[in-house]
Amino acid sequence: MAISAFSGPVISFGQNTIGNVTDYNPQLGPSLFWGGVGRIDPRPNFNYVPGQNYGAFTAGFATSDTQTISAAPYALGSAAIAAAAATTANTAMTLVSANSTTTGVSVSASCINYNTGVTATGLLLLDGFTSFTGVVASNILTASSVTGAITIGMTLTGTGVNSGTTIVNQLTGPPGGAGTYTVAGDDTVGSTTITGQAALGPNAFGQPFGDTNSVYLWNPQALVSRAVSIVPVSGTSTAAVIFTVSGYDIYGVPMSEAITVPTSTTTATTTNGKKAFKYIASVTPNVTNAITYSVGTTDIFGLPIRSDFFSDVAIYCNAAAITANTAYVAAVTTSPATTTTGDVRGTYAVQSATDAAKRLAIRQFVLPANMGSTAGLFGVTQA
Repeated sequence: MAISAFSGPVISFGQNTIGNVTDYNPQLGPSLFWGGVGRIDPRPNFNYVPGQNYGAFTAGFATSDTQTISAAPYALGSAAIAAAAATTANTAMTLVSANSTTTGVSVSASCINYNTGVTATGLLLLDGFTSFTGVVASNILTASSVTGAITIGMTLTGTGVNSGTTIVNQLTGPPGGAGTYTVAGDDTVGSTTITGQAALGPNAFGQPFGDTNSVYLWNPQALVSRAVSIVPVSGTSTAAVIFTVSGYDIYGVPMSEAITVPTSTTTATTTNGKKAFKYIASVTPNVTNAITYSVGTTDIFGLPIRSDFFSDVAIYCNAAAITANTAYVAAVTTSPATTTTGDVRGTYAVQSATDAAKRLAIRQFVLPANMGSTAGLFGVTQA
């Protein structure tokens, strides 16, 4: 297909109801462009010439950058995923069974497997749970006493709320906090006071636009993923134990990591993983012993887009700009990825402990060389 060229300026407008003109677009939303957006070089040797030959050289500068994370992650928990227990070789540990307003872990979660399209159930969802008191009336939730953060795409549960009612948009209040929200799927007439819960649903990490929800933008409030920790709780290990963590990333791509706890590890010495998970399906040790281990979360966070250099990211944590690259780890490009290689998009470990109040904000700048491929934007395929 030939290049489409416009002399400009080009205006993309929303609903137009000025004067006698009425334009209604049920699919109103942001414009999406393959390969990002660039700024043309206006110099004669590089600018576009109307009618130029097929394949003629035109150049410009990339301007593609985006905020990928803007959230206040929950406090880490050394037993947020599994309570301390002795290990049985090749038998999955018992995962936590209750939602937590401290660590933000949501139980009985589900996600859509990116590779198969099949919904996986019975998962733990990291940084995806909120509790609140509120009133639902005519598809509006007025929330108060919020613990955690209400995020677009969360599904509400509680007395008086219809099954499948989801958060569509925030109307008033601080981001994710007490305020009013548009909800879909609720046909309650009048007011229903609820002491409710909200958890992100399958593949619900996007902000929808338009009546038909045809266009979504990835929601930086929902893209928090983090590495897993293994903590010996009682006894001293006499043999190395490999814990295989299986689950999914923020896009629903299956992933696994083998975390080796060394022989010399003593009680309360934590071994952190390197890969950032959003969902946990299982944690399975390879050795049987009476020493107890818990499985927890860390303050090591995954980057939603592949990052090759510290200069490709702008990070703010607790309202302070991060200038040192000490805790930054670039994407591991080993292909194929294995259960022992690092995160395929890169990670950053915050230097001030998370507490559900300190905001982590990350902007990422995409290199032109990475714009045109899945591996360039999102890393090599997860192991």
